[in-house]
Amino acid sequence: MKIKFFLGILISVVIGIWLFSKKNTQQEPVVLFYNSTGNILHDSAVSERDRTLLELCKVWGVLKYHAVEDDIPTSFDEVLVKDYENLTKGKADLNALISEKLSKNPDDKELAYSSYIGFLPDKSWLETSEIITAENKKKLINYIIKSYRNSDDRLVKAEQNGELNFEDDSLWYDEAKTTPAKRFLSLCKLWNIVRYYYPYFNDISGTWNDVFLEMLPLFVNAKNQQEYDTAVRIFGSKLKDSHVAVKMRDTDEYDEKYVGNAILKTIDGRTFVTGFIVNSVQSSLRKGDEVLHVDGKPVNSIQESLKKINSGSSETVLMRDVNRLLLLSKKKILGIEVIRQGRIIQIQEHLTDINTARKAEEKEYKSKAGKAVSKLIGKNIGYIKISDIFSGNFRVSYEKIRHSKAIIFDLRAYPNEIAVDFLKYFDTRPFQTMNLYRADANYPGMMRTIENEMHIPEPKNDAYTGPVVLLTNEYTQSQGESMLLAMKSIKNSVTLGDYTAGTNGNVMIVTLPGKMKIRMSGIGVLLPDYTATQRTGIRPDILVKEDILSVMRGEDIQLKEAINYINKKL
Repeated sequence: MKIKFFLGILISVVIGIWLFSKKNTQQEPVVLFYNSTGNILHDSAVSERDRTLLELCKVWGVLKYHAVEDDIPTSFDEVLVKDYENLTKGKADLNALISEKLSKNPDDKELAYSSYIGFLPDKSWLETSEIITAENKKKLINYIIKSYRNSDDRLVKAEQNGELNFEDDSLWYDEAKTTPAKRFLSLCKLWNIVRYYYPYFNDISGTWNDVFLEMLPLFVNAKNQQEYDTAVRIFGSKLKDSHVAVKMRDTDEYDEKYVGNAILKTIDGRTFVTGFIVNSVQSSLRKGDEVLHVDGKPVNSIQESLKKINSGSSETVLMRDVNRLLLLSKKKILGIEVIRQGRIIQIQEHLTDINTARKAEEKEYKSKAGKAVSKLIGKNIGYIKISDIFSGNFRVSYEKIRHSKAIIFDLRAYPNEIAVDFLKYFDTRPFQTMNLYRADANYPGMMRTIENEMHIPEPKNDAYTGPVVLLTNEYTQSQGESMLLAMKSIKNSVTLGDYTAGTNGNVMIVTLPGKMKIRMSGIGVLLPDYTATQRTGIRPDILVKEDILSVMRGEDIQLKEAINYINKKL
């Protein structure tokens, strides 16, 4: 056993060294790793029935997602629904069901069982299963090996932009009504898609069997559509991924609701108002207010309830998203208790219809198109928000600050554009922004690099050479993080602020029975040195965290420190 253990470590080290040596020259896609899960259950009291349903879920995932497209029966999902009903009613045996399905895929005589060398993702759970017979294990392993030796199209497709397409996998999506068996199918579909195609699966693989068992009663026992919706949201929370969102096709969770305009931030368990979303929308709240109660309920208890059904890449980012929902209500007016300048006061916050609020935000953004959105602050320091950059307005914005002694880019918001053409105005260096990867659609479970299409433009002859400070925090997410990595190519730049969200890469959308869709990260992102950013975020060069005293004063401590840094440097 020790020899095998150390041999495994040696192989991993050799592969890692090979990848590292290839990272700057490799043009062809590189296999990074396989998603893999074991058969470990941390709860020893799991019933035999639930263990069997877990094995059924795994076997179904193997047969469905490893199948070549031409061999995929349209009844795969229907068969699982029928198998679930028969197993739970004691009318069928799991191994008999497996044998029946695999009898249509006889063993290849040229394929020796010993050729299975262990780099395939389903090895561990199959070899350690106490439920599946030895003969069925052998047949399933051969089925997997044969699938990996065949590169034909499968049910899940890869688009030219690198994203995965699950649209052909949508049986029963158009029917609103579900049954326990169809909701079991929904759970199995989610569980296997994450297990085979989710780029960050290995971060959660150790507890993935437990997630199935925890979710099983929530899915199959859901009494109505709302409980089913909640079950899907709780499942999504297990991914710890701020890209996760759940939507019913016929409804919008924000329809007929009202929203507040304040931006809230929680520090050390206390929640404060730190700013406002749209300047034209009035609010009774003020920067620095500490929120104690909303609609008569302690803010901490509301946050804890919301955390259970929302997904966040870190605790900070989860609280960011939860706080967005605190002032979302079906009521037009919310009673809010706050501490303001040492006094507890009650205010009546008039909320705005969600559609009106969206239009006001869009109008404010559009008003900046084509106009200079930069300004001079401090002693001749240029300042510009990444969220204010539109087509055609960067040049005029840059002209306004091009002679400043330094420039501050505020990346603490989501960018409106993904292009980085504006970097030609700065003195940049050749820079590999990131490494992208996703699941290989033809080889389920295999993660393979894909081309990074974000290329740094050549600098102009009169490019800006002064210091550039890039401000970051938990609002620097996804495209914002990609923009940050591209902007780090500016020679005289430094990042300052807090960790980014740690939620990067494009998304994939999965359809479920009952007019349900769920979104999650679909493309993985690694830094140039192949270290991950998901869940950890990108660490700034100069770490400056907001503190209670600064937010109570309504002070932007990160911007203040950026100005201090520039003044000291110059």
